[in-house]
Amino acid sequence: MFSRIDRYIVRQVLYGTLFAILVLCVVLVLGNIFKEIRPFLVEKGMALSFIWKFIAYLLPFTLVLIIPWSFLASVLLVFGRLSADQEITAMRSSGLSLYRIAAPVLILGCVLSGICLWLNGTQAPHSKWKLKQMVFTEGLKDPMRFFDPGVVQARLPGQRIYIEERTGEQSLKGLHAYDLVKNDEGLEVPVSYFYARDVDFKINREEERFDLRLNTAYVEYFMPDGSVQRAYAEKAEPWLLPYNQKQVRRIKPDQLDNQQIRDLLRDPKPYLESGQIKEKKLPDFSFERIKRYSFSFAPLALAFIAIPLGMQSRRKESSSGFGWTVFIAFAYFILLALAEEFHDSNVFVSQFAVWFPNLLCLALGLFLFRKASLKS
Repeated sequence: MFSRIDRYIVRQVLYGTLFAILVLCVVLVLGNIFKEIRPFLVEKGMALSFIWKFIAYLLPFTLVLIIPWSFLASVLLVFGRLSADQEITAMRSSGLSLYRIAAPVLILGCVLSGICLWLNGTQAPHSKWKLKQMVFTEGLKDPMRFFDPGVVQARLPGQRIYIEERTGEQSLKGLHAYDLVKNDEGLEVPVSYFYARDVDFKINREEERFDLRLNTAYVEYFMPDGSVQRAYAEKAEPWLLPYNQKQVRRIKPDQLDNQQIRDLLRDPKPYLESGQIKEKKLPDFSFERIKRYSFSFAPLALAFIAIPLGMQSRRKESSSGFGWTVFIAFAYFILLALAEEFHDSNVFVSQFAVWFPNLLCLALGLFLFRKASLKS
């Protein structure tokens, strides 16, 4: 049963964590809104309902990232303040060990890890896919966005298009386009390139395509033997470009929940035959599931190292808590990024690499706990 001291510590840490989550959510969500849907907001006056749906889909995988670091910052700052105000010393004088003082925070870390596991394993993958589909579907309502000048358009499968200038409602100037196909390694490579100085087009909404008439066109075809065939034309045949091509959904590991990944790995044959995944990509799905479990336990692992580090703080050194937060978060991400490099190795190496950041935090935290206990 929690004592009054336990409730006091948990309340301080929980308030700090929730405040940090709120601040980081606002920063990251607003950043993604202006990055992903700024054209819809600025140019088309997007409905408020779309924005709320966008935020709702964005929150799950945003929370997965910010909960561990919010908890880390809160624990460092709270225990730094308790140490600076001699409250840790008072608790020790009443007969509580450092491990007993830290116990309620570690329990809170377990609760937050469970929340991260739920978000990471079920909600975040579904939200990523729905968010991608929502933005794409909204873009189809205004096909003219595919011809925004000054940006490389990659929304159309197998196409990279660049427009120098839009000279009218149905005319363009300086159209550059690449036709792309995927090679055996899954990389998109160009098979042709063409340039048209002037383009007249119309939108066929019934068949969801653009009818483009190319004037003063130059074309290059990249042949399998490495040679290039070139052609010129003052007026070329109309280019019929579908803007809502029905394609087989390419399944990505981060867009499936843990149960779906488990089912896929149990029987991958239907997915391989339909072309949704390639056989060499199967290890990526297994690694994704392991990585989710590992990262979900980051709040608990980081608490082991944050508590003794926070106890070492002194009065008027609260800024050191932010410094430790940045350093530990950076180191954790570096180790996690290095683990990505081992996911093509054997199963034992990849699993150990992805769990190594948590194991390191646990080992270092226990060492610092023991050092603090002996010192006191």
